[in-house]
Amino acid sequence: MKPFIRSRYRALPGSTLGLAIAAVISAPVYGQSTTDETIRNLPSIDVQEILPSEVRFAPGAASILTDEEIDTYRPYTLHDALDFVPGVRTIDDDVYGRRSGIGIRGAPSRRSRKTLLMEDGTPINASTYLDPSAHYTPPMERLERVDVLKGNGMILHGPLNNHGIINFRNKQPTLEPETTIEVGVGNQNANKRHVMHTRTEGDVGMVFAYTGFNGDGSFDVEEFQYDDFFTSFDWDINSRHSLGASFTYFRERSDYDESNLTPIEFALAPRKKLGRFGQEFNQINVDYFKWDLTHDFQMTDNLSMSTKFFATDLDRPRYTVDPEDIEVGALPDFVYDDPADQFIAGDQGIMVSRDRHYRTFGIENRMELANIEALGLDHTFQWGVRFERHFLDDKRHEGAQGQVIDRDNTGALQRNEQYQASAFSVFFQDAMNYGDWTVTPGLRAEYYSQRKTRTFPEFDPEESGSEYRTILLPGISALYDGFEDTQVYASVQRGYSPAAARTADGFPLRPETGINSQLGFRTNVLQGVTAEAAVFYNDLRNTIVNTPITIDGQDLVINSGDSIAYGVDLGLRFDSAAYTGSAYNWFAQLAYNYTRAEFDSGEIDGNRVPEIPEHVGSFTLGLEHTDGWHVSGTISHFGSFFTDVANTGGFVLADEDGEPVGPGDTLEIREPAVLGEVPSHTLFSARASYELPGARNTTLWIQGRNLTNKLYITDSANGLRPGAERTYIAGVTVKF
Repeated sequence: MKPFIRSRYRALPGSTLGLAIAAVISAPVYGQSTTDETIRNLPSIDVQEILPSEVRFAPGAASILTDEEIDTYRPYTLHDALDFVPGVRTIDDDVYGRRSGIGIRGAPSRRSRKTLLMEDGTPINASTYLDPSAHYTPPMERLERVDVLKGNGMILHGPLNNHGIINFRNKQPTLEPETTIEVGVGNQNANKRHVMHTRTEGDVGMVFAYTGFNGDGSFDVEEFQYDDFFTSFDWDINSRHSLGASFTYFRERSDYDESNLTPIEFALAPRKKLGRFGQEFNQINVDYFKWDLTHDFQMTDNLSMSTKFFATDLDRPRYTVDPEDIEVGALPDFVYDDPADQFIAGDQGIMVSRDRHYRTFGIENRMELANIEALGLDHTFQWGVRFERHFLDDKRHEGAQGQVIDRDNTGALQRNEQYQASAFSVFFQDAMNYGDWTVTPGLRAEYYSQRKTRTFPEFDPEESGSEYRTILLPGISALYDGFEDTQVYASVQRGYSPAAARTADGFPLRPETGINSQLGFRTNVLQGVTAEAAVFYNDLRNTIVNTPITIDGQDLVINSGDSIAYGVDLGLRFDSAAYTGSAYNWFAQLAYNYTRAEFDSGEIDGNRVPEIPEHVGSFTLGLEHTDGWHVSGTISHFGSFFTDVANTGGFVLADEDGEPVGPGDTLEIREPAVLGEVPSHTLFSARASYELPGARNTTLWIQGRNLTNKLYITDSANGLRPGAERTYIAGVTVKF
């Protein structure tokens, strides 16, 4: 029996065939090699993981993006990296993806609100039970891999588990000291710096990392800057106990706001905000802290336990000029309903803040009892419990006339709404093995409460309330491994997304629940070819939609009705070297998803669910050599999508009630609502890297995206926002 506690340390990397990509469904390596006799068919009980020790044993669709793939493809942002994973879709709210927009299959992408994001097993959505918006994801430079679980995992992980789960895994300690230094510069005033050191001293492994980035944004007034600090310690106490701890601090100071352009402004000057209404004074600050403490305990050869305590703290104040109403008929010129609303620094006009401070605390315990024989089957039992507390302070400050407010000069408090949530979860599942079959039934139960209280300017019963919910999530999955180098899987599981407590109207909303089914296979039976395909069908109730409407500085979230989502994921990889044995390897890789998401009840029956394109995919063609060089290009396509449940055609400027406005009307311009269908776009990116012959630990690289400099619209939330223009960056990576 293989000991439960696996070494977390990894050997120094060696040279492989151009770091050949093993395909989007390739098997991961978790610190040490494994054999069929030692692999379990369930995910390890380790609270930091979401996948088994090899992806071929996952009882559902799964993909892994390794650090070798990231190093080879050199994606500009994490969003760009996820283009190589079938079924994952991203929407850029900013050109660097710092306002995270990640969706899986039928999950809307904006702010990753319906995708459970985790880092080393810790949820990193701002608050999964109050407001799941994401404003932080870890830098790619310090990631060991990105694990993606699609349409499965609802028993072990929750909430936000209707569509898929992503777990970002940080670099592990190396047995020998290793230091990585990477710098890069590019157009758009971009510069990147990264330093990481890993080592092991005795039984303690250590990782220290710093990553920083600066660059211009989509608009002429935007500039982004972040610094990220990470450290971890892993102590193998003895053969049965290990203890781990990690700390993250992410700091962002960016000139950015969410007020985008009206259609007429976009048509005339799609990247101009300077002179609009003082948007050059707008900014966002993000301070994110995360603490993890884990303990793994192999109590007997068959009984193991893994425990984690975690805490996160996200403070994200945003400061913006508030010009109130402007005359729609005067656009693109700004004529104010009240001339005093025009912002002149030091003289007139006001700035306001939307200051949200999230804090979460949790403890989780999982246990596993393996190798139990009963009723002619081999059983592996897993069970666990989790408790969490969530807090959100949603404040609004207002400056004096002409005052420029910021983090150090916030102005006067105008509103304070406090939110709290408590959540308790318990799960049990049994992996029953018989021959080449593994069937895993299970049940997850979640109880959560939400509380909302307006405390300033005064307590208002109509602005306060509480909600209590109990959700049962049964599921069953099956895996057949009787074919040569091929696995077939199927699953039916119930998932859910808690309703956002922070909404402009309608608290409390009902949670969105779904029955999620899939059937698929993965194979590498053909030499040089790896492939995975899965069909899926999700039946959702009380579909939660973030409308494009903002009321009094708050998003309008609604239960829009029932919906269905069905489609197919396809991943394919071909490597010529498997046939030729040559030092040259031609390769091709496809990642594609088709999703049809539509309402199936009420007046909007047949309408498409907002934010979900039908077709998304990428195709990559490249050449690499064992001498250590690589060149490849990628065509990426993102289909059109609607922004409102009525599926408005064209682009229509609307008021807070969703009604069209035009000449003769006034409009709150700070966050304009633009209804309509965002057009599809197809982009081209490329990259190349070269290891210096006399210094194989030194790599020169260059990467470019949107190389045709295509003007396209990423989203119409709070107005039309253009995507990134032609962007390139070049640099050097040194390891010693």
